Amino acid sequence: MNNKKASMADFESLLNAQLNNYRGGFNPGDRVRGVVTNITGAYVVLDVNAKREGLVATSDMTCLDGTLRCKIGDTVDVIFAGMQNGAFLFSGSISSKPIIDRTLADAYAQQMPIEGLVEKEINGGYEVKAAGRRAFCPFSQISLFRQEGAEYVGHKFLFLVSEYGEDERGENVILSRRELLEKEREAQRQELVEELYVGMVASGKVTRMVEFGVFVDLGGAEGLIPLKEIAWTRDVKPEDVVKVGDTVDVLIKDLDWERDRISLSLRGAQGDPWSDAVAQFPQGATFVGKITKLERFGAFAQLIPGVEGLIPISKLGGGRRIMSAREAVSEGQELLLKVEGIDLERRRFSLAPVDERVKALTPGELSEGAKVEGIVESVQAFGVFVRLSEDKTGLLHISETDTPKGGNPAAKLERQFPPSSKIEVVVKSVEGDRIALTLPAKWETRGSGANDEEADISAYLANSKGSSNSFGSLGDAFDKIKL
Repeated sequence: MNNKKASMADFESLLNAQLNNYRGGFNPGDRVRGVVTNITGAYVVLDVNAKREGLVATSDMTCLDGTLRCKIGDTVDVIFAGMQNGAFLFSGSISSKPIIDRTLADAYAQQMPIEGLVEKEINGGYEVKAAGRRAFCPFSQISLFRQEGAEYVGHKFLFLVSEYGEDERGENVILSRRELLEKEREAQRQELVEELYVGMVASGKVTRMVEFGVFVDLGGAEGLIPLKEIAWTRDVKPEDVVKVGDTVDVLIKDLDWERDRISLSLRGAQGDPWSDAVAQFPQGATFVGKITKLERFGAFAQLIPGVEGLIPISKLGGGRRIMSAREAVSEGQELLLKVEGIDLERRRFSLAPVDERVKALTPGELSEGAKVEGIVESVQAFGVFVRLSEDKTGLLHISETDTPKGGNPAAKLERQFPPSSKIEVVVKSVEGDRIALTLPAKWETRGSGANDEEADISAYLANSKGSSNSFGSLGDAFDKIKL
């Protein structure tokens, strides 16, 4: 039993390998070598190493005396012409030089391809010489897609005779290359239906660019790359990335064969830069980033192409209250930034500007009575928060200043201690991470103001966003303040 299973598996493996080597299709004009497997009244049947058999009209393989130029088992060279009833249709020859000598009338009657030379461009289309006669191919029938700068004059193509007859002006022959290409395209489309699947990366050619995206020919069907799927970076124009005629790799995002809609992603085929950014910029990392967009709630800065982080407005302004990010930064400006947080689930970076002056602060051991230099970080109605180092902040309560009572205390404090300005203070007390400060002059005549500080901070928090009126110690109050 096991040997039987192994044999079946080996057979399936060999069959799959053979099928993978078969060709899915051909382009009109391709020279192909095939082996004659059967001869009927109308066609010579060929094995062309493809998923479908090939057919050649017996008239193509017949000598002038009426005898066939091939027999079963012979190898012959043929030229691919199009599709017919699910089979590959070829024009025949017994050498590498094609023999296409049927008359225009026969080609029209049998709807068989005929070779023609595009000689010149005339009003409405092209003059084509086929079977030694003059014919006409309209602009709309020379190709599947209208392409700017495409050259056809001087080239040979296979055509179908779409109209044939005579009028008062003489012989009237209308040719169509597009009709032949469409038949081939329909066969290729069936191949794509079997081969394409969502999530795969496929190769295609850019055919046209429109205001809402880029169309790509996948070799049998067109797909659309929406603008947002062009690149990972913001506000990129399609013409900055691709041009008509480019061969590109695209990710299949969605397939709707019933409506002939294929959604593609150019950026998806290039990989997601998010994982690279997370590895390159861990929490705490500093880097120089460029401001890419300003919003009412903050500014976006680029970490790497395709990945941006948000600097909240509360982190801008150097401690000043600002209403718009534009008051602090501008688009295109470069800043030294720090990664303050990474939200992997929501794919977001939280950033903050790095103040070189803060990095330079070296307060040493922060013990009671230590005189240190700091930078005013923000001002509240009850006091001033002073940055003492990259990770330490202290509070200079209003009772430790000479600010006169009455009026707007926050405005008075801000005039006396402007945000981002340097200030010399003395450590009044240390409770874990909570540091109370005083001015050097006050330290000499220090008194107890802890109760005042506690009451002012509690009142401030109670009036902020519906907070509870009951707060714990000064340390608990510090925990609730968002700097």
